Amino acid sequence: MQRRVSSIDEKTWSAGHLAVTKEIERIQAEMLSENLPMAEVVETNPETGKFRAVPIPVENPVTVAALLSQIEDSLEDCLGGHNGLAQHSGTVKKLNRVLTKYRDDPQNAELTLTRVAGSLRSQLHDTRELPDNEDNLSLLDAVEEGVRGIRANHPEVAKNREQLAQQAMKALAPEDKELLAQALPVLAEISEPELAEDFEADIPELINDTILPLPDGAPPLPGTDVTTRVFSRVSKMAIATEKGAQIFDSKEIKTARLAHLGYTVLGLLYSLAQIGLRILGII
Repeated sequence: MQRRVSSIDEKTWSAGHLAVTKEIERIQAEMLSENLPMAEVVETNPETGKFRAVPIPVENPVTVAALLSQIEDSLEDCLGGHNGLAQHSGTVKKLNRVLTKYRDDPQNAELTLTRVAGSLRSQLHDTRELPDNEDNLSLLDAVEEGVRGIRANHPEVAKNREQLAQQAMKALAPEDKELLAQALPVLAEISEPELAEDFEADIPELINDTILPLPDGAPPLPGTDVTTRVFSRVSKMAIATEKGAQIFDSKEIKTARLAHLGYTVLGLLYSLAQIGLRILGII
């Protein structure tokens, strides 16, 4: 961070405090995007001016489809007996998300399946919340095989996982949770429906904003999948807005300004990016 700040050109320094602050915020957004890589493009839809996330294409679609079908069959077997998994559990919801929404999205499928695999291993071998019977072990095997298959067929996703594995996530501060909750309706408003749906699912999980404990038990730290998805996308949205994305001049941004006193959308996105950097311990 210090090296990049020191490389800010003299023209920006001469322009005054606000110009320097703006450039530092841009640098922070770029750093967050680099530290939470995702194999997708976040861009504005030229027809609506709203943000959307475009996944990389599925490579070897027949193989990947077979791996997902194996997960689907194993999940059906688990839910059909006395195996401890409930349809409303977080694990099942995540798997269903992969089998539907993320079926053609290798990056998000890998992120979510990796999270599910870790959760299943913990519930089977550590907490013993789930019996280590044939059905549950087969589901774990199918999920792990799915993760390996996606990484093997998508080198960019595998490379991103190596980088994410080196990140040490920190807990969210109460004020950061509050800002995320306030930001959710704005992010949903300036996003295409599919991206908005992700924010509406991920941010409550990220801040654990639930009336009752999560079915699998609330994690003490934010999950890598939701953290990566939220903050990688927020950082890319900030960079795009800084470059003059259409949403910046649209009706939605005026609504957002009114909804969040003291923030423009760009300012809000930069503030969210700073939360991501704090989670990673960069600032």
